[in-house]
Amino acid sequence: MRRLAFLVSWLLVLSILSVEVPAIDRATLRWIRSKPPIDSIVIEGNEYFKDSRIKKQLYSRTQNLWRVIRGDRRCRVQRETYHRDTLEVKYLYLSNGFLGVRIQERFEMLGEDSAALVRLTIDEGRQFRYGKKMITGNANGDFLFHCQKIADRLKPGRPISPFELHQAAFDMKTHLANHGHPYADIVHAVDTLKDSRLNPVTFTVEQDSLVRFGAVSIEGTSYYPEYVAARELKIKPGAIYRRNDILDSQRRLFESGYFSTLQLKMVEDSPDRLNPDFVLKVRERKARYVAFKTGAGQSEVRDLIWDISAGFGQRNFLGSRRYNVSADYSFSIGSDSRLITHRYRFRFTEPWFLGIRMPLSLTFELRPRMKDPTNDFDKRSWSTSASTSKWFGRKIRSSVGIEYQYVKISGVPQEQIAELKMLTENTARRKVFAVFRRDSRDDLFIPRRGSLSDLSAEVYGGFLGGDENFFKIQAGWSSYQIVWPGWISATRLRASWSEAFGESDDVPLDEVLYLGGANTVRGFEENELGRFLVGDKPVGAKFTGVFNQEFRWRTLQILRVIPMLNSLFRSLPLWQSLFFDIGNGFRSRKDIRFDNIALSYGTGFQLISPAGPIRVDYARRIKNGRFDFDERWHFTILYAF
Repeated sequence: MRRLAFLVSWLLVLSILSVEVPAIDRATLRWIRSKPPIDSIVIEGNEYFKDSRIKKQLYSRTQNLWRVIRGDRRCRVQRETYHRDTLEVKYLYLSNGFLGVRIQERFEMLGEDSAALVRLTIDEGRQFRYGKKMITGNANGDFLFHCQKIADRLKPGRPISPFELHQAAFDMKTHLANHGHPYADIVHAVDTLKDSRLNPVTFTVEQDSLVRFGAVSIEGTSYYPEYVAARELKIKPGAIYRRNDILDSQRRLFESGYFSTLQLKMVEDSPDRLNPDFVLKVRERKARYVAFKTGAGQSEVRDLIWDISAGFGQRNFLGSRRYNVSADYSFSIGSDSRLITHRYRFRFTEPWFLGIRMPLSLTFELRPRMKDPTNDFDKRSWSTSASTSKWFGRKIRSSVGIEYQYVKISGVPQEQIAELKMLTENTARRKVFAVFRRDSRDDLFIPRRGSLSDLSAEVYGGFLGGDENFFKIQAGWSSYQIVWPGWISATRLRASWSEAFGESDDVPLDEVLYLGGANTVRGFEENELGRFLVGDKPVGAKFTGVFNQEFRWRTLQILRVIPMLNSLFRSLPLWQSLFFDIGNGFRSRKDIRFDNIALSYGTGFQLISPAGPIRVDYARRIKNGRFDFDERWHFTILYAF
C-alpha cells in the first residue's frame, strides 16, 4: 500500500510539473550527451531556502577529487540529470507549501574544457498552510469519523503538502475499500483564494454502494486439485468486499509453494457491479522435482562454510501432500577446512493439518559418524520429529514440535574417558520445543527499519522420559533504524539459559551454550567463550548474554575505479560498518559481572552481492581483568544480525 501511494504521489508530481524546456540546438545536445563535468551550480530567485539547502537537494554535484575517487556519477551531466534537479527542488518546495512554484533549469558550457554550469531559476510563489479540515459528501457514521480522524493528522499551521493530501485521500479510500466500498471516490481541494495565514482543506467523500464478493473461478490447475488454490483464498462469495482479503489471498497463494505466477482480478464484464465475480489464473510449479544447491554461508560453529545440498521430492503426493528426500553436506572454509556435517533427511508435509492452515511436518534424519565441530570426540545420531507452525498476520510466526533423538558419542580422548564416561554410552533424548518469531524488517539482507524478535524453548526428558534431562531457553531482539542520511544503526540483545534438572547433572557437551566468533562476539574464535573446567571435566555455559551495536553505511566505492572491473562492481556496492560487541558465557548467576565480560570493537567491509553481504570484519579485544588484548579477522557472508 505504501509503495503504491508513493508511486501515485510521484505521478502527481509529474502531472503538476510545468517545466519550461528551452530549445536546444544540436551542438548543445551533443555536448550534454558527452557527460561534461559539473564545475559550478548557480541558484537564482530563492528566498525561503538558502542556496546550501537547495544544493543539498539536487541530484547534480560539483566535481572534486573526493567524488571522483568515490565514483560519484552525479558530478557529471547524465541522461537522467536533465530536469531531475527540477523534480528534486520542486518536491522540496511543494512539501513546504509552495503549491505554485515554478523552476527553470539550464546547462551552460564553460570555457574550452567544456565543463558545465547548472543554473536553476526559481519562482517560489506563495506559501500555504493547513487551516480547518472539512469532510463533505455522503460519508456517515464510522466512515465519517474515520475520515475525519485521517484528515486531523494534517496539523493546523503546518505547510500544505500535496503529497500528504494525496496520502490522506488514499488512506480514506483504502479504509472504505476494506469495508465494502471499493468504488468510493475521494477528492481534496485547498482554498487558495482567501488571503489569510491558514487555508481550509476540504475532502469530498462519495462512498457509493456496499459491495460483496461474487463467485471465484480458477483457471490453470492440472498437477494439483483445484482446492489447493481455493483453500488459500480469503475471498468468499457473499462476504463483504475487502481489498485486504484480495492482497492476503495473493500472498497466501505464493506462500503455499504450488504456484510460480498467479493473477487474481475482478471479471471486467461481471453482470452485477455490487457482486463482482473474480477469476484466478495460476501457473503451477512442477509436481515432481530434483534440486541441487550450493553456496557459501555461515553457522554457529564456523565463520564461513560451504554447503552442498541435493534432493528430490513430490508436491502432489496423495492429493496436495508433499515429501522430499535430501542430502546435505557442510565444509568449513579456512585454516581448518574439512567436512563438518553431513545428514540425510526424509520429510512428509500435510499442508492443512486438521483443516487449518497450519502445516504438519514429519521428519526422519540420519547423521552418520562425524567429528563434532566444537568438541574433541565423534558423534552420530538419528532422529524423528513432528512439528507444525502457524502465521499470525504477516509478521508473527510460531512453531511447536516434538522430537526423539538417538545419539552415540565415541572417539573420546583417553585422558577424558573418566570424565566423559556418560558420553560414551548410547543416549536417547526426547524433547518438546516451541519457537516464537516476530519480523518487521523491511529487508532481509540490509534492513534499514523494523525489528526482529525471537524466543525459543527446548525441554529434554522430564515427563517425556529419555536419558537426559535439561532445557534451553534462548531469546533475541534486533532493531534497525536510520540515524543519519545513509547511516543505519543496528542493535541486538541476545540471552540464553541452559540447565540440567532431575537425575542429570550437566547439559551434554554437544548441546551446551557457547559464544564467540563472527556472529556473536567478534575478536574471538568460534565458540571460544563459555568453555569451563569443573575439576578436570569440560563443561559449557549455563547463561550467555550478548549486546551488539553496529553502524552501517555505503562507503567509498574504490572498486569502481579499477580498470576493466568498474562495470562489474557498479552492481555490487561496497558498504562499511563500525561495531562494538559485549558478551560472555557464565556458569552461575554470581559470575554475571562487568569485569567478567568480553568486549571488542572494530570495523568491517561488506560487498553487497545478490546472495547477500560478503563480509570481512577486523576486531580488537579490549583488555580487562579476564581477557588479554588480541585481534582477529573474520570472513563470512551475511551480517551478524
